[in-house]
Amino acid sequence: MLNKIWQFLKQLIQRLLGNTPPPAPPPQPRPTLTDAEYESKFMEILEGVNAGWSRGDVAGFLIAKRLKDGELAAWLRRFGSRLFEEFEEEGEHGGIAPTDAVESLQELARRLELLGRIRSGELSEVAGDIGREILTRFPLPVVEDDAGGYGNVIEAVFVGDGLGISGDANRGGGEDE
Repeated sequence: MLNKIWQFLKQLIQRLLGNTPPPAPPPQPRPTLTDAEYESKFMEILEGVNAGWSRGDVAGFLIAKRLKDGELAAWLRRFGSRLFEEFEEEGEHGGIAPTDAVESLQELARRLELLGRIRSGELSEVAGDIGREILTRFPLPVVEDDAGGYGNVIEAVFVGDGLGISGDANRGGGEDE
């Protein structure tokens, strides 16, 4: 009780004399991430979306990693611009992008579009736009087939009898009927 009275008197005297303690310093702004750190976090999101993450999973990831949707979207815009500039420069020095690079870009575009379909904010909107832009600028190569027609290169793997996934569970009973 005496301690509370003493604190009250002490604060009263400080107010009367104008000696107020200095205000607490504002909290330090959180440092921005490097491009490599943003890329690492974004690739984690793309892997998660490819594995079936929902809008809530993406939001939870952003919260857990203390990332803001807008900051990551701004980084993704810069990343997309650099990506397109890089391939435009390669095109100036010798034609189109190599087939293996186009395949990698197609996979990236597919994952970006998956994130775009989640509709979880600015990040998914930017991802969908960049994914569609990649598909437009870098389509699958067109090749001539044996019959003289043209088509996109699509690789497919047939497993077992072609009716299901691999494994003994899909192999029983269908051959005798």
